Amino acid sequence: MLSACAEENAQHDPAPHNPHHTLSTQLGGHSFHPPNTAPDVFSATHENVEQESQARSTVCSALKAEPTLTLTLMFGLKRPQGADITQHEWQEFVKTTITPRFPSGLSILPVEGQWQDRVTEKIGQEPSRFVLISAPVSTPNLSQNIAEIRSSYQHRFNQQAVGVTITPSCSAF
Repeated sequence: MLSACAEENAQHDPAPHNPHHTLSTQLGGHSFHPPNTAPDVFSATHENVEQESQARSTVCSALKAEPTLTLTLMFGLKRPQGADITQHEWQEFVKTTITPRFPSGLSILPVEGQWQDRVTEKIGQEPSRFVLISAPVSTPNLSQNIAEIRSSYQHRFNQQAVGVTITPSCSAF
């Protein structure tokens, strides 16, 4: 949402009075207010979505960033019987399966994952990897590439699932 704070407070206090106003000044007077509580995604209105889109567009333009999708792929590093997927096996998968589909770059983060087994319903924990990819919206075969990576990992390492989250974003490098 775009802030009206700058206009409302300009007559009383022209100086930026908190960090988002400092950023606002740097971005040409527009600011984005983080919500006081987590948003209820089920009660999002068209107006809220439009305001968030405008705010993102303003910030992206100020940074000369292009519209992208941020992809987060989530990989567990244990096989169903408990054996580890080795560092060598992981690196080989990244080299032969992920990198050819996204050669312009990606980031890999080590994380601790928790999940519920679909068959036994037991809660499991395991070392995992998040692979973060910032892809232009116009990337050819984007959904096919994501599906192939997920399917390949599931079959190669006998995994029930590979998680994916896709978020609209903008990126500048």
